[in-house]
Amino acid sequence: MDDSTSVEGSAAMDDSAAMDGSDTYRWEIIYTGFDDSTRVDVGDGRFGSPEEITGRVCRNYVEVGTAVFDTLCEDITDQHYHDVLDARVEDSAEPERPTRAVSATVFDHQGARKVSFAAELVYREISENDVRGYRAELAEWEHKEELRRARRAKAAAAAGRPTPQALNPALRGLVSTLRIEADTVREEIFTPDHCREQLALAENTVAAALAAKTAAEKGGNVTEAAHAHAYIQRWQPRVMRWASMLELTTEAYMDAAAVDAEAERIANIPETEPPPNGTI
Repeated sequence: MDDSTSVEGSAAMDDSAAMDGSDTYRWEIIYTGFDDSTRVDVGDGRFGSPEEITGRVCRNYVEVGTAVFDTLCEDITDQHYHDVLDARVEDSAEPERPTRAVSATVFDHQGARKVSFAAELVYREISENDVRGYRAELAEWEHKEELRRARRAKAAAAAGRPTPQALNPALRGLVSTLRIEADTVREEIFTPDHCREQLALAENTVAAALAAKTAAEKGGNVTEAAHAHAYIQRWQPRVMRWASMLELTTEAYMDAAAVDAEAERIANIPETEPPPNGTI
């Protein structure tokens, strides 16, 4: 993406936009369409806490701007990429590119502009290989869906419940897309178990360092106490980071479970019923 960046320390905004606390910030994103129309997103946060859009813990204005700007630009181009793939697979009209350029500005707690970014978005070209790969991915999920239904039918028969109806053909693509969406959410992040392991490691390291520091101070070993203190300083932020990551990961897995549940609900709609609005 062709972009430009500027860092400034003045150009204060209206005092009404100021935030409380010198460790807080505000960001503003302006999207410009190919017809020169614009829309604006705004957000705020606090240094040392997870940023609301990206979940990253940022410690300066450049980190905030980079995190938000890169994430939102990628969201736009990635969503368009998959929308075009869906259109080609379904042999329907391809969607127009939604945004031509994006600019971002981060302000301090007093409303002074601290850093700004601007870019002309570059959209990914989609090849026939991309489409074939996407078709294969959908076919794989259709096969997995058939296996899921076979297991459900077997379990229903064993429990004396009615056998699930065959998947409505009009909904097959939607169900496959939802399954892929759920797995994509899970694949984008660490697993909750990994986050718990890393959090436990960080907490245990800090606890051991605290104990070592206390023992060293009681024994008058200044060098060992300083060494333990340095460990605490290095590992305490990791405790906060992995705790935040575990919370975000848990939320993401809950979101993925909700998508799976929706796919399961739609998969069980009998063929005799009309599909939900907007699915065909």
